[in-house]
Amino acid sequence: MTVRLGIDTGGTFTDLVGIDEETGGLLVAKTPSTPAHPVQAIMNAIGQSEAEPAALGGISIGTTVATNALLQRTGATVIYITTEGFTDVPHIQRMNRKHHFSLTWTKPEPLVERRNCLGVAERLDFHGAVLTPLTDEALEDLAGRIAERLADYPEGDVAFAVCLLFSYVNPAHELRLRDFLRKRFPAIPVSLSHEVAPIWREYERGSTVIADGYVKPIMQRYIEEAFAAFAERGLDTHWSLMKSNGGKTPADAAEAEPIKFLLSGLAGGIIAGQYFGQLAGASNLVTLDMGGTSCDVGLVRDGRIAHSNNFEIEWGLPVATPTIDMTTIGAGGGSIAWVDKGGLLRVGPQSAGADPGPVCYDTGGEEVTVTDANLVLGRLNADYFLGGTIDLNMAKAEWKLDELGSRFGMERMEIAQAVVDIANENMANAIRVLSIDRGLDPREYTLVAFGGAGPLHATDIAAKMGMTRVVIPVYPGLTSAFGALIAEPKITQVWSKHFRSDAIDAKTVGEHFDSMVDAAIDQLRREGYTGEPGIERAISMRYWGQNYEQDVPMPPGPVTPELLEETLRAFDRVHEQVYGYSISGEVIELIRFNVTVSGHTGGVSLPGLASNGHRPAGQPAGLRPVYFHEAGITDTPIYRREDLPAGFSATGPLIVEEVSSTTVVHPGQTLSVNSAGVMTIAL
Repeated sequence: MTVRLGIDTGGTFTDLVGIDEETGGLLVAKTPSTPAHPVQAIMNAIGQSEAEPAALGGISIGTTVATNALLQRTGATVIYITTEGFTDVPHIQRMNRKHHFSLTWTKPEPLVERRNCLGVAERLDFHGAVLTPLTDEALEDLAGRIAERLADYPEGDVAFAVCLLFSYVNPAHELRLRDFLRKRFPAIPVSLSHEVAPIWREYERGSTVIADGYVKPIMQRYIEEAFAAFAERGLDTHWSLMKSNGGKTPADAAEAEPIKFLLSGLAGGIIAGQYFGQLAGASNLVTLDMGGTSCDVGLVRDGRIAHSNNFEIEWGLPVATPTIDMTTIGAGGGSIAWVDKGGLLRVGPQSAGADPGPVCYDTGGEEVTVTDANLVLGRLNADYFLGGTIDLNMAKAEWKLDELGSRFGMERMEIAQAVVDIANENMANAIRVLSIDRGLDPREYTLVAFGGAGPLHATDIAAKMGMTRVVIPVYPGLTSAFGALIAEPKITQVWSKHFRSDAIDAKTVGEHFDSMVDAAIDQLRREGYTGEPGIERAISMRYWGQNYEQDVPMPPGPVTPELLEETLRAFDRVHEQVYGYSISGEVIELIRFNVTVSGHTGGVSLPGLASNGHRPAGQPAGLRPVYFHEAGITDTPIYRREDLPAGFSATGPLIVEEVSSTTVVHPGQTLSVNSAGVMTIAL
């Protein structure tokens, strides 16, 4: 017997899905996360799954360690080293503003203190030619200033982040600086901008390498602790970490560039959402992953996951690393309802998390959350939350909602519905940002909802967006773990170079792409993949004089003049889709070349859900009064998901309960179950 495990560590729960490759049997586990010691929750989930150590054939893990360190500002002290005269770049940032006319808006704080930004005497030009050499004297002077700065940090993590001018063209000075720093300060990790983000735009490259250094000690410690915990448990098996681009890489290769794992814990959900969307016969998807702490929204277009080369930690703090195209907001089951200074009701982004948790957990939480509102509305079963492993305190939730409602003169059900409505509107806005801002019409997309709380809110959100179809995966609360399980190895290469469409030839483009593909395949081989890789190419383009570019895929095959011209014309179409117009015949700038090489490790199929035998297939477990804003309090049939056979169909109102989640179907909506056990709701 060989068992593969996929594990997703969220802010509230850690989920596990395992597949026995011989029998197709399924292992599942869900356990509270342990934010202070994230590896402990992973070990708890493996123990709960009862997987035999000797049977494990591989483990894939999606982790939020890097994400949380950046969002919570708990990373290392960064010493930023750059070309002399450019030390203020991380603080000057960009001239654009989040709120154009606000007199009170201030720029976000960089992840490095101004006093820790040090310049070194050296300079390259934009061709990579040396203007000012990096001398031994300059290095010694820098070492002295670094020692002064380190004296202020006798404890805690410290990392070096190096970003020299035009190092992406010629990395010689950065490499020499790295060798010097490792020799002089061997205990401190070093991040180089030409390795982390080999792109033009100095601020974006600097911001990215700072973020890499900021999380590097934490990620290194996490990987070391995981190796130690696995060894102690006798788990002598290959294990990988999910990357932000939706691929995975062996854990022992992950320490070098930890910024590539910024969205490690979020990418798995979109991969699984694509999988279940295909099972439901849909190729244009919006994925909605709502857990206890946050909500992640992603896009799948024509059956392909959308990608981006830019992600912002917060507005104005970019990370230029390949990621799945998605957005994240603070909207989860644990999101707290609160009243702002203007007396308006707000929900999130603050979260009660797993500790102390919502009021109804009765573990110390005193502030109303979305979970409390759903419980009072009747959407959640107080005796069957997580399959009955957590007893919910209805009376305490009602008391706190009454207390909150009295501030607005609202009855209990009204204030509970208001909390849910505001959370839904926040998530609908996230979908608008991701779809409409990219020139896409969300009404043409199917919503795939998962996470512990996603199916509770899915139909409300879909209705707000004008969507007509919602897909609920099998085991929706474990979907991201399943995504980690089916993720495949993937390498992304980026190379910045400036060409004009009227002064470039196909031979030059082809040579650059061939070199990048060879390098990516070589790295994939070094990470252990031996099969035939898949290759994707794209060019980032813009019209002459523009500031920002769009990625345009290049079809496979040798780069001929005809293929290059076809790709240039495709940019016109992409530009029109995004901006509403194109400029036919205008000179196009080719700014960046992108290559993605991925391996295929074999498909995974989930078995159908077996009936528990307690009730005839398709029969409700009972009735419960549930509040619907369109119908008031209604006696609603409650189904158990394991009792719903293939071909089952029913019209709402109804609720489907399962261990990992709860699905709400509003009056007039129709739920159906296909042969794979995937549920579809027609609005």
